[in-house]
Amino acid sequence: MIKREIGQLLEECESVYSLVIAVAKRSRDISNSTYKKPLDDNPVNIAIDEFGSHKLRVVEGYSEPKLR
Repeated sequence: MIKREIGQLLEECESVYSLVIAVAKRSRDISNSTYKKPLDDNPVNIAIDEFGSHKLRVVEGYSEPKLR
């Protein structure tokens, strides 16, 4: 099930690296925000589902502002 979704996601992204980083950041956000309640699924699977259902998308070339 996950392999099919990853194949679909790779068609929509410019690079595999961007997809991996986006899924990793989102899964970390999910695991950090739900520390008090148990998760029904693995945070990585939840993040992949969110990207697969187009709730989130990968934006190429975006960088966070840096503080001086």
